[in-house]
Amino acid sequence: MFRSVFIQGKFLLSFSLLLALLLQQQNSDAATPKVGSECKRIGQSVNLGSSQLECRWIANDKKIYFQLSKRVKDLPPQPSPEPYTTCRVPDQIITKIDNWTAPLSIAYPLGKSTLNPIGSNNYLFFPIDFADAVGTGSPEKILRPEIAKINEWFTWYSNGKVSMKIDYPKNWVRSSYRASDLITFRDPGNPGNPKGKLSDTRLIEALLSDVERKYDLSKYQGVYFMPSMTAKTLQHGVFLNNTFRTSKGTFTGGGYVYANTAFEREEFIWAFVMHDFLHSFGLALHAPDQQLPFGIQSSPSGGLGINEWDSMSLDWTLPEDVYCVSEENLKTADVTLVPIEREQEGIQSIMIKLSPSRILVIESHRRDKWGTKFVPGFYGVTLFLVDTSVQNDPSKPDSETTRFANYLLNPATKHGKLVERRAWEEIDKNGVRKTGWVTGPTWDLNYVLYQGESFTTNGIKITLVKSGDNDTVRVTKVQ
Repeated sequence: MFRSVFIQGKFLLSFSLLLALLLQQQNSDAATPKVGSECKRIGQSVNLGSSQLECRWIANDKKIYFQLSKRVKDLPPQPSPEPYTTCRVPDQIITKIDNWTAPLSIAYPLGKSTLNPIGSNNYLFFPIDFADAVGTGSPEKILRPEIAKINEWFTWYSNGKVSMKIDYPKNWVRSSYRASDLITFRDPGNPGNPKGKLSDTRLIEALLSDVERKYDLSKYQGVYFMPSMTAKTLQHGVFLNNTFRTSKGTFTGGGYVYANTAFEREEFIWAFVMHDFLHSFGLALHAPDQQLPFGIQSSPSGGLGINEWDSMSLDWTLPEDVYCVSEENLKTADVTLVPIEREQEGIQSIMIKLSPSRILVIESHRRDKWGTKFVPGFYGVTLFLVDTSVQNDPSKPDSETTRFANYLLNPATKHGKLVERRAWEEIDKNGVRKTGWVTGPTWDLNYVLYQGESFTTNGIKITLVKSGDNDTVRVTKVQ
């Protein structure tokens, strides 16, 4: 009798323990979100060991969890219907506008410029201060990591086709001028000296005289000046590829003055410099732009990769990087894209040739290695239209008639604008500049396709059918 009661008691205890464990497991399962389950806050993540869940937008204003690998693998090869060179249509501008972008190229092959897009280059960074604007901090400590980042960027995005050797003094170099002697005005085309002010050209020439006291300019293809932050009278953000007069003759190359305002906007030094380097390779840049953060060609506030159109123009593209097809040969296809901001092998861009001068470009974007300024949870696909018969005209707002490339806004979605912290600037009627930071609506998210959304343009339907580590895009003709 005692043994029977003992066994029954032991059975009940075991059953109770089992029931408790099952309830505990159910509670645990209920607490752990599932792939595809709804979530509340974009960017919210759940660690799963080798992977994680992240909350992202999808079609119909829904938010769900995506499962993402912490270490992505290269994508398998995806054959392109036509060689990428079919989509690399040439410049077809008939009448060039006479402005600063006229010598710069919008398509392959690039015109001759001061840097070599294929091969090696030599540049000089020059931290310079003044008796009335003394530099602070260590230039070597500031510049060393920035130069490393520049070379890292080149290695990935040029596919190892270009290199940049950069020299620099370790300490501030004191100019023979006072900063207050170098008051400038903005008219790069006028080398005169109205009312005692210097043009951009004359400013570079004055600063080059300080360089020649320490360096042989003939060894370099350009000089990038880094003035002390307190040198407010200088015109910052100067960009010139020119022949300059110097005390020892002439110097032909790039002459830049770094924009100190970039510090106020919390931009990366390397990215600001890289944009100027791309100009010196011969690229027009500044399109597609529209104040959207999708590449180093325009905004410093999001992705800092290079779009595949500019990469093709530089001759950096590999055959396997582009899925190219002419409109008349287009058949329905699903293509998985590598985000422009990620170092991953695979198709970087879908290009559809619409005409001898027009290319539809489809690309993927992510918060990744070269897109750390994107907000957590950001992802999606963008489209832009290239027309190589149109020249950039930065004196006018972005449009199909003033830029050779423009992002396409999806009229079928209602995403609203991204709310984030951004730099703010205002210049009053007296030319006094005020800056600060504000959190509010920034750029229009309707330029981005989320999973499940489609966009029809030029008789072609583009659908983001699946997302996760990568975006799988379906392209098809509209009957």
